[in-house]
Amino acid sequence: MQITERSRLALLTLASVAVAACSADRVVSNAPLSAPIPSASRSDASGDDDRSERATGAVYTETNGATGNVVLAFHRAADGSLTSLGGVSTGGLGIGGTTDPLQSQYALVVRADHRMLFAVNAGSNDISSFRVAGDGSLTLVDRVRSGGVMPVSLASRGNLLVALNTTSNTIQGFRTTDSGKLLSIVGATASLLPGAAGASSIKFSADGRHLVVTERISNRVEILSVNENGRFGAPVATTSSGAVPFAVDNGFDGSVLVAEAGGAAPAGAVSSYRMTENGALRTVTASLSTQNNATCWLVATADGRFAYAINSASSNVSALSVGSGGRLALLSAGGVTASTGAGSAPLDPALAAGDRFLYVLEAGRGAIQGFRVTDSHGLVVQGSVSTGAPSSGQQGLAAF
Repeated sequence: MQITERSRLALLTLASVAVAACSADRVVSNAPLSAPIPSASRSDASGDDDRSERATGAVYTETNGATGNVVLAFHRAADGSLTSLGGVSTGGLGIGGTTDPLQSQYALVVRADHRMLFAVNAGSNDISSFRVAGDGSLTLVDRVRSGGVMPVSLASRGNLLVALNTTSNTIQGFRTTDSGKLLSIVGATASLLPGAAGASSIKFSADGRHLVVTERISNRVEILSVNENGRFGAPVATTSSGAVPFAVDNGFDGSVLVAEAGGAAPAGAVSSYRMTENGALRTVTASLSTQNNATCWLVATADGRFAYAINSASSNVSALSVGSGGRLALLSAGGVTASTGAGSAPLDPALAAGDRFLYVLEAGRGAIQGFRVTDSHGLVVQGSVSTGAPSSGQQGLAAF
């Protein structure tokens, strides 16, 4: 679909208004990659070869500090409660800010085997990798260029990692070694289509054969195929069903779920799509209203049958069911499954322990809030832990 200059300006205006509750001023630094990387501060645990079956795990967020980015680690007990393991420097820089400065999801991701954690350094244009110990503590292993300017989102599948750079509108692929080293894949670099603006989140499709990229300002979703060597096909763009497509995850029956932060009040919705053979998206459920505001983030269960959408401006969470073909329905009256409290500014979500617990980064409070997921997919408050000063630029959440 061609976008005229007048339409593009209108989209830019709409997007800037719609994500006001999900954004903050930013200052980008370009520190050299040769800046020293701190020595490892935590040791790896041994004798824990099947971490995916463990009753305990970990939750992570990053400070996104402009003078030094730090990953904050928390041990997750079997009952879902969190205990701080301290912070480990990424060796790179964030961009600072207050609430949602990266305007993205997946600033942190854990590899599927739970042995590696990867984090963006948006201010120094690089990616850090960490080895995960048995108790969830971290050891910094590597730091490499992101292949563009301002990395904000990461996608991980097997030993492949892909970085989304929002300022340069590029993606870069890496191989991850067993030791945690990141190796740039020759030829695994791609540019988004002309007119791309506000690239926000990147995610592998459920079958691993495609990458999905949301663009909240240009109001579209791009699909790129991925071959067995980790290289990308030509991108295909689909105009978003609703305004400001922000976060993306995989739903049931091969569907793609996209959170939409904009539109008429209440300004929040979720759409579902099916991917066609040529990489375009066909709408299944068009902009189902969450009946709340600034639906910027979402996370789906492992089977894709349920999803939780984060309504940042309304300070609550909406649970949805995902039916055959990807059809969506709200599970709670008024779209409110759980509240995070006034001024909490909930951002990134993450599910853990076989989808038994949901964690939400509350940027306005400087905390991670935990919920127990009930048999009916409701949410029961589990308590919270501090992540530092409120509205200090923290972003990203990963858990297992």
